[in-house]
Amino acid sequence: MAFDPDYLSDSSSSNDVRREKRRQEDKRRMSYRRAIEDYRESQSLQATFCDFPDLLGQTDHHRSQRLY
Repeated sequence: MAFDPDYLSDSSSSNDVRREKRRQEDKRRMSYRRAIEDYRESQSLQATFCDFPDLLGQTDHHRSQRLY
């Protein structure tokens, strides 16, 4: 069996393509995962603040009283 350099370059380029495709899929997957985590965190914060509706907007109320 003789060494065929064209075969080697085709294999490495296909590996590079495969690796790049995998990297892009991983980036997309991680972006989706981060979006889900952000959504869950915002839902949790929303549920927490809904338990104390009198505290919502309280900071703005105090700030506006100081200006007058």
